[in-house]
Amino acid sequence: MKQDYLKYYHPSVLIVLIIVFAMCIIFAKDYWGLSISVVSIVTALLILISTYLWKFKPFIWMFWVDDFSGRYEGVLKYKYISVNGNLETGVLKHVKLINQNGNRITISSFTIKDNGEKSSLSVSKGMHVEKTEDEQHFRLIYNYLNGGSVEQGFSPHYGTDELKFIKGDNKKLLVGNYYTNRTPQTRGELELNWVNHNLNHEF
Repeated sequence: MKQDYLKYYHPSVLIVLIIVFAMCIIFAKDYWGLSISVVSIVTALLILISTYLWKFKPFIWMFWVDDFSGRYEGVLKYKYISVNGNLETGVLKHVKLINQNGNRITISSFTIKDNGEKSSLSVSKGMHVEKTEDEQHFRLIYNYLNGGSVEQGFSPHYGTDELKFIKGDNKKLLVGNYYTNRTPQTRGELELNWVNHNLNHEF
């Protein structure tokens, strides 16, 4: 398996699971005289759990991260210093789509202007997940690449999001900050609410 494939599993649970799987397969081989590879079967089971079963009980207890997946909508509050030295600020509707399974978390984002025009798509490159200091929430930190837009007159650029995932009664929130390497550099705040599991977009 590729590096960090199992990074979201509880290590102790993963070890116990592998041992149990292996013992069951060895017992089945001896009892029925099967000719199967223990390593191949265990690997296939882990792939099945990571791809399809990870968000369902009891499999979700195998992971130390929460289920972040879904569509989040809210606002992006931006600011930057213009070429004339003036502080420019504004608020745009913002959408984040979190695609997650047991071994991978990717985030796609775009903003929507007042006239309904969508920005180009930003896609996460790398992901760091950690619990907050009080162990109550999660923090997602990642870089992203925006492909830019010829029509809207801006070139490709990188940025960084630092988001706190807050889960309460019947709600999930993403709040945090972002900054980019655009010229002039933009930065700001994000406040997003979970809407549904629909990850479709037009890009």
